[in-house]
Parts: sequence; C-alpha cells; structure tokens
Amino acid sequence: MTTPARLQIVPNVADQPAPLTGGWDLPVPLTSSTAPPPFPVDVLPPWLGDMVTATARFTQTDPAMAGGVALAVLSACAGGRLDVEARPGWREPVNLFLAVVAEPGERKSPVHGALTDPLEAAEATLADKSRAAVAEAAALKDIASRQAEHAKTVAAKATSDKRDGATAEAVAAALAAEAITVPALPRLFADDATPEKLISLMADNGGRMAVISDEGGVFDMLAGRYSSAPNLDPYLKGHVGRPIRVDRHNREGEFIPRPALTVGVMIQPSVLRKFGGNDDLAGRGLVARFLFVLPASLAGYREIDPDPIPTPVRDLYAEKIHGLAATLAEWSDPAVVALTDDAARIRATAAADIERHLRPGGALRDVREWANKLAGTTIRLAGLLHVAHRPDDAWRHPIDAGTMADAVKLAEFFVAHYQTARDMITADKATGPARHVLTRLIEKDVTTFTVRELHRSVRRQIRSAAEVAATLDNLAQLGWVRQRDGRWELHPRAAELLEAGDTVTDDLETAFTAGQSMDAGVTGAR
Repeated sequence: MTTPARLQIVPNVADQPAPLTGGWDLPVPLTSSTAPPPFPVDVLPPWLGDMVTATARFTQTDPAMAGGVALAVLSACAGGRLDVEARPGWREPVNLFLAVVAEPGERKSPVHGALTDPLEAAEATLADKSRAAVAEAAALKDIASRQAEHAKTVAAKATSDKRDGATAEAVAAALAAEAITVPALPRLFADDATPEKLISLMADNGGRMAVISDEGGVFDMLAGRYSSAPNLDPYLKGHVGRPIRVDRHNREGEFIPRPALTVGVMIQPSVLRKFGGNDDLAGRGLVARFLFVLPASLAGYREIDPDPIPTPVRDLYAEKIHGLAATLAEWSDPAVVALTDDAARIRATAAADIERHLRPGGALRDVREWANKLAGTTIRLAGLLHVAHRPDDAWRHPIDAGTMADAVKLAEFFVAHYQTARDMITADKATGPARHVLTRLIEKDVTTFTVRELHRSVRRQIRSAAEVAATLDNLAQLGWVRQRDGRWELHPRAAELLEAGDTVTDDLETAFTAGQSMDAGVTGAR
C-alpha cells in the first residue's frame, strides 16, 4: 500500500541568523518572505521535463518560468475536455488560471514562445481541416437566405387566392435558412480579448478557450481599461464551469452550459500589485483563483552563449502538444477520470492537512481565500500531470498514486509562491525607498553619512529631503541604521543581511545547474 503523501506547508518567514554584539541588534527584514522554492521539474514526464529544463538552459532563466508556462499550455489543451472525479459527487475540471511574475528584461517572451508555438501550430491545423466545411456551410446559408428573400417577395406580391400557400413557402424557406449554422474556424487561445469577445470565442469553441499571453493586458482590462465595471463572468464562471447566459439587444444571445477558461499570462510585479490590490477583483474572488509563479532572476549569473534547445527535445515536445491539442479540441463532451484507491487516500490525506492549516494560527490562515480552493487545485494539477504522463490515452486510465503525490508536491510549490506574491501585493509602500537607500549605501561602500549626503546620492529616486529623512527614520526603527554624533551609521552587516533575502537561493542554483549539462539534465528523444 502506498503511504499517503503529506502536504508540507511551512510559514513564510525568513530564517534569522545569530544575534550580533557591539551594540547592534539584528535588523527587522524589509520583507518577511523567504525566496519561494524551485519548480519541481521531476513531477513532469521526460518529454515535458526535458523541454522545461532545456528552455530554461537556453534562455538562462529560472526553470520555474518555463514550468509555469508548460502547465498553462497543458491546461489550454485539456481544459474543458477532461474532468477528474475526486470522489462520488465531486468532479473537478483541469483548467488553471496561472500568472508568471517577472521584471522587464527577464526573457519572458523567448520562454513563452518556445513553449506555446505548438499550440499555434495545432490551431492552424484545426483551422485548415475545418476551412472547407465552414466555406460550404457559408455558401449553403447564403443560398438559403437568398431563396428565403425571394420567397418573401413572391408571397408579398401573391394574389389573395395564392397568398396562403406563398406565405407558408416563405416561412419554411426562412426557417430553413435560419437552421443552417456557419461554424467559426476553431480557436484554441486568444491574447487580448474583451470579456464580451471572450464569451463569444468560448461559445464558438464548445465552451472552452484559453487566454495565453506573454503580457499582462488581460489584467489591465479586468482593472477597467475599457469599462469601469468590467464583466467578470467569463473568468469567474469559466474557472469553475458554471453556465454563462448572455442576452443582447438586437442580436442573438449566447448560452454556454459548461464554460472552461484557461488563463496563462506573464506579468511584471507592478501589474501583480495593481491586480492583487484591486479590492473589487479580490472581493469577488478573482485573485484567489490564480496560481502565481515567481521565478528568481538569474541576471548577472547568465551564460552568454548557452547551447540551444536540442532538436529532438523540441520536436518531441511539439509532437506531443500538437497531438494533444488537436485531438481533444474535436471532442464535444469531457472525459471523466477517477482516482485509484491509493491515489484517493493521498488526496484525502492532503485535503485533511490543508484543512488543519486553515485553522487560526495555521500556515494557510492568512491566505484562506485562496487556500480554500487548494484541495480542488490539487485535483486539477493531478489531472494535468495525468494527461502529461499519458498524452495518448489519459482518458482511459485512472490517476495513480504517484501522479497524485506529485500533484501534492506541485501544490506545495504554489502555496509558497502565492504567499510570496501576497507579500508583494501587500508590502508597505515604504519598503521600496528603504530598499533603494540600503542598496545605494552598500554599493557606495558608505558606513557613515548625513541626510544631505544621502539625499545627493538618491535624489533622482527620492526627491525631497523630507522623504529621505522619513525613510531613514523607518530604517532606524527596523534597525538598519542609527544616529551617533550627528551622523548616521549603517548596520555593519547590512550587505550580508540584505543579500540573504535577495540573491539566488542555493536550491535554485542546484535546480538550475542540474540543467547545465545536456547529458545530465536533458535526456533527449525517447
């Protein structure tokens, strides 16, 4: 019997080094967050794990970035086409809302392109396959519409003894023309669509659609770019699969009984703060539906000319994603997969751990609006991993214990990253200036200074002397600086202590260097 996996969740608090002597105490960290853990590439099957590792290696980025995009691509393929029956009466779809958060210049677009190109190819294949049928339907509808118009003209001119028959023929012709539906060319994903357009795209594509983008335009839209009260229905209902019904003035309405929306976007931290800090979006539960991935920056540690993604790895990935997307897109109803008995025990154990951590004082208590969905999210992750491990026949097999345990491991990754994202959203506005001042003092190797000297050094970022003084007061309260003999002193271990929270972690370096060798980190075609 497989031993149930336990959901390992720890509070998101930085470790504290040993106390100091000489009159200095340990300063209070500018943020309570620890660096979130590396992406667990080992939960992916070789064809997908190899692509994630090779993409990270070639772009010299944290594997978490490619891992997050890979999960969004899987969701775009399987969302709305596969449900997981966690237990009788509870079915969970597998579509995800996921945002990768990274600063400008962190090579988001190359990572995004390498992993989403097969989706574009699959969409083109589906469109080419359907083009003739769409053209035929359009021609038949046009002919029927012309015949209906002609029949109406005849009926309008008919004499009284022939009017009843001509009217009946006109009505029949109009109904026949109305009955012909011209399908839209298949779409798998959109980039920057308004909520209204997104609903139409979902209606045209069997209720499913993905918003896949290497930019965060969708967040600007939801925050009110086009409307002060944007329509959140396609997002709120599209995540959980509740029916969407839209009635429109002067044209036919739309009804989507089982919507399934995937969101996979790459955004900057400033967009995360704006999105997460929007009280309306957070209050309606949209923010809590997202999984966030915060890859570490490798700037300064990157190779200049890394090896490209090996052709066998790229080709195998493209083959699997193209096949999966093209096959599932033609389904009309989702397949339902269950859990093996051992997988069900792992799921129940993990769900119990989540519930325990939601109690007052628990590690998930402060993010309970998000963690309340974590048991369901874990099921969704299990479904996507199941599809990845069995891209040719996942719908014919139950989810096994190993896949369920890997989903629990992946859920732990997302817990830590959501906690860090939450800290970024709620961080005190004073943190930015304080961090800039500390960084500037450390870079200039300054140990003592006056307010005026500091102001001259940071005046481009902090304009007024009053703001500089307020920032110093804040740093003094936190223990990073102190006044003595009319001058300010910087904590003697400021560089070490600040760097401890900002640099690439040992775990990340280990995960990244594991992919430095193509022989060790990428197995190639199998």
